[in-house]
Amino acid sequence: MDRATTTHENVIDLVSGLAQRYQISAIRPLLESCRASANRSDLNIAVLGRFKAGKSSFLNDVIGRDILPVGVVPVTSVVTEIAHGSTDVLKIRFTDEREIDAAIGELRGYVSEAENSHNRKHVLNAKACIPEMSRWPGVRFVDTPGLESAFAHNTEASLAWAPNVDIALVAVGADPALTEQDIELITRLTKYTSKIAILLTKVDILSENDQREVITFVRSQVAQRFIQEIPIYPYSIRGGFEELRQTFEQQFLATVAADLTVQRGVILDRKTITLITECRDYIGLTLKSSELLDSDRRGLQQQVLAEKDALADTKLSIQLVARNAAGQTRSSIEKALAPSEAVIRRELIEDLERDKPSFPNSFAGILEFFEKWLNADMSARLMAVSGEKRNEFVQPLADVQRQYQRLLQNFRDKLSERTFALYGIPLRTTEPDIRPESPKMPDVKIGRVFDHNWELLSPIIPMSILRQAVFRRLRRKITDETFKNLSRLSNQWTDIVTGAIFQLQREAESRIEDLLATVERLTLSPYRELDQIKNDIARLDEMKNALRTGQ
Repeated sequence: MDRATTTHENVIDLVSGLAQRYQISAIRPLLESCRASANRSDLNIAVLGRFKAGKSSFLNDVIGRDILPVGVVPVTSVVTEIAHGSTDVLKIRFTDEREIDAAIGELRGYVSEAENSHNRKHVLNAKACIPEMSRWPGVRFVDTPGLESAFAHNTEASLAWAPNVDIALVAVGADPALTEQDIELITRLTKYTSKIAILLTKVDILSENDQREVITFVRSQVAQRFIQEIPIYPYSIRGGFEELRQTFEQQFLATVAADLTVQRGVILDRKTITLITECRDYIGLTLKSSELLDSDRRGLQQQVLAEKDALADTKLSIQLVARNAAGQTRSSIEKALAPSEAVIRRELIEDLERDKPSFPNSFAGILEFFEKWLNADMSARLMAVSGEKRNEFVQPLADVQRQYQRLLQNFRDKLSERTFALYGIPLRTTEPDIRPESPKMPDVKIGRVFDHNWELLSPIIPMSILRQAVFRRLRRKITDETFKNLSRLSNQWTDIVTGAIFQLQREAESRIEDLLATVERLTLSPYRELDQIKNDIARLDEMKNALRTGQ
């Protein structure tokens, strides 16, 4: 195992042990996040950006092989990883955790919008292993769906994957160059990685003077918005611009691939230093409290825990946010689904007219065939609607997440100010992201269309005369079933989203309770082993200095 990984794992193990010894339960979310990051051995270079920014074309060009589908309309709908393999291997993983092997040439059928519209096949991700990636061992490229296209699910898929980024390449088209949406994406990515670069694509459409002007503009905008340095690489897949690819490979890819140990260390340093800082603050609070007389300790603790009075108010705010969001969820989902009813009804009736000649001639046969036909056709359409509208359906959950993040951070900041004023010890870390489990798609099933045994009448109904009347009745049945099943879908999504909202509420309440309980334990417990406490703090400082020296 490389030295950088061992160092970070030692930090995590040390903090984990200290958290148990001092009962610092409030550190759990950050500790779990660091452990997950440290357990990965490779590095991913994710290409993100607006749709039609040329992400897939760029990757095909760099790899030297047309692996990813490209087109004149938004193409990529599923996150696709490309890594090294001695032979071509393609693995498709589905949302139900199934995994299958496929030929590389079949990739388009699973990841393209044209052949897997709205991700109807429920693909979670695709991973292609190819010999061409041997130039960058330990590195994998990640192609993500384009942002801001007409397909909301594509934006959702990319942003949901963002926390997994190790190194981010933000693809920005030369025209227009660096929109406010690009800035927002970079800002979001800085939460997950310190290694970000801008890929300025399609520069072949610009003259040399225009290229210089655009690069200068982008560089100035980035310098104004971000403290960290974000390099810019102009690029074009067109002939005559091979020098740009060589520069990118030499200055960016070669640097990454040359020393993966260093790169992994830089990426993990940010989280682990934050973890050490937070743990040290808590233990420092214990040290300060332990050095006091019992009477002084209790007096100060009561002042610190005056924030307990705010606990009830904060929990009430958390509950009100959840109730308000849950109360509005059904109406927002129904509003999002409303336009779909007329569309589905019209398309089903059109399909019925198209397929009518294939229906049997007996009354019972028609009804049985219609029920199976409608079940399959409507199920597919409802699944498509779920995929297309999913981003709108879960918006209340995203709103709750943002509000909880602010509430939790405000509570932490107030408690930190109080401990600093009384003990000279802040609890200064940023509240770790509070993230709900991603709501799963509902299991769309259509029940029986007819409740009576009409087939008993089949022998006495002359279909040569009544066939048209029967199909008129089936068209009316389509209208009824469309309304009924969209209502059922609305109920399913409402249950799914509100369940996730209340789960998030429980997590938020648990976090503030853990934080306050941790401070209470650390300031009240009469630790007498001052040498042990000081030694633990010294070990944390040593680890932190080692990481900073490595930077």
